[in-house]
Amino acid sequence: MTDPDETRTITGWKTASRFYRQKPGLGWLLALLAVPLLLGLLGWGTLDKSGRDLDASIPSIDPTVSEPEVNLPGLPTALSIMRNGNDIMLSGDLPDAAARTGLLDLLRSIHGPDVNLVDNLNIAAGAPGPDLTGLQGVFSAAVDIPDFNWKREGDNVTLTGIAPNEEVRAAVEAAARSAWPEANITNRIQVATAPAPGGDCATLQSDITALIDAPINFETDGATLTSGSEQMLSRVAEKITACPEARISVDGYTDNSGNDAINIPLSANRAKSVAEFLISQGVAADLVTSRGHGSANPIAGNDTPAGKAQNRRVEITVS
Repeated sequence: MTDPDETRTITGWKTASRFYRQKPGLGWLLALLAVPLLLGLLGWGTLDKSGRDLDASIPSIDPTVSEPEVNLPGLPTALSIMRNGNDIMLSGDLPDAAARTGLLDLLRSIHGPDVNLVDNLNIAAGAPGPDLTGLQGVFSAAVDIPDFNWKREGDNVTLTGIAPNEEVRAAVEAAARSAWPEANITNRIQVATAPAPGGDCATLQSDITALIDAPINFETDGATLTSGSEQMLSRVAEKITACPEARISVDGYTDNSGNDAINIPLSANRAKSVAEFLISQGVAADLVTSRGHGSANPIAGNDTPAGKAQNRRVEITVS
């Protein structure tokens, strides 16, 4: 095996040692470039793995899950209580079931246990509770307004309905202002107006007389109205109810057959039957009176059948 440092000559072999520094070749340059490249690849792999680990630790979000509602303070709130006779409809938001129960119990205490409460209230966390003390004062003052409506929207309170007189209207507004002095109170309550003189009610008596175009008849020897007389009296009742201030007197009479022991009770029962029928058709009971007079005050002679038929009558008088 020959040494790379040996030199062969013509005369023979001579060993000579040469010391020199060779220039780096292409292989060395490639190696120097490869080292940082490998280090970079190793570092990238580590970062990529940590990134994958980070992605795995983040939970996925279900897009179908809705965000919870947030009730921000200061937003306007609404509550409406609308009365229609014996029916009261409630709508709006209350904070919990206890507030709802308290409001319903309050209205029952004012309008009676038989009031029909239509509950359209919603339970919403964060909604303000009802001011039961203020509502008690307002609805107690408005108890004579059958169509009274109360509505609060933000800082605005609106009152509507038809009051029987100005005193009731003013009392409801005063109760509202006392309960919510910071609110804007709008009083739209109207006052029922009485019929003007010379209007329809001024001619009520003549209208009734015209409607009773035939005698008021009863079953034989009794006080039960015939169906034809009931139809006629229904039209009379409709006319009377249009004049709620009118007072009605119903007077019964007989002919002179028999005696007062029979005739007075019979005439009284017939007058009462007519009065009760008018009341059943909507005429106010406290505005109707009835009385029997027997054979008194005849309007024709009792010596003929035609005269006796005229004397057997019931009269309706407006006072």
